Amino acid sequence: MRIDMTTREWHELVKPVLPHVLKDSDFPELSHVRIEVGARSLYAVTTDRYTLAAERHPLDRADCNSPMPPVHVQAPDIAASLKLFTYSKDNDPDLTVAVDTVLIPSEIMGQDGSYASMAVTLTSGTGSKMVMHDRRMPHRDPFQGWKRHISAAVERAQGGTPSGLDLNPDHLGRWSAAVRAGERLTMWTGPERKSPILVTVDEHFAGIWMPYVWGDTEAAAPRAPSTLPWSAELTAVDLETGEKLGEDG
Repeated sequence: MRIDMTTREWHELVKPVLPHVLKDSDFPELSHVRIEVGARSLYAVTTDRYTLAAERHPLDRADCNSPMPPVHVQAPDIAASLKLFTYSKDNDPDLTVAVDTVLIPSEIMGQDGSYASMAVTLTSGTGSKMVMHDRRMPHRDPFQGWKRHISAAVERAQGGTPSGLDLNPDHLGRWSAAVRAGERLTMWTGPERKSPILVTVDEHFAGIWMPYVWGDTEAAAPRAPSTLPWSAELTAVDLETGEKLGEDG
């Protein structure tokens, strides 16, 4: 499968998902970026089990005439591709993305040979080339149900916003990589405090953010704002007139 795009479009495909990669030697499969050719789009997906990020690049119908298995490439390879293939405001080179099998040289019993493996191959108009081999482990594929998770969050009935959202502050900065100039990031809450949060940016990015839940029951939720010491310590103000409703003790 050959997909033609610009270098900027490749950056826009993979950069938003890189912050969601987990660097842990015990879980190497979570250090992968999934490149998947769908019926209508090319996807880049990552997850660390707590957040999931998916970026899409729309395809022409003529480009996607047959399904292709996903390719899992290592995040450092993706990062290296961003340094090898660069663009500027005035120069945005064409880039070919090929998702297909490649032959890898090998030696068996002292004899030269090769074996076929899936790979993502990037080729620029200037002749630069980079091959990123598939590292997918089918028995340990954390991305297997990524479409189901995104779909469930997109299609669910949006109830009223919960009284509070518990978010891990360490994850906040991850989402900024998905936002391009002039765009806004939207977080869609579910009907319960523990419902996964759907994160979208325009039409090109969708992600899942698991709430930061301390316990298994609603009783474990943080105290309501009215019960916190702020109410007693700060002067209340009428929101319409701006007049103080009471003085500090």
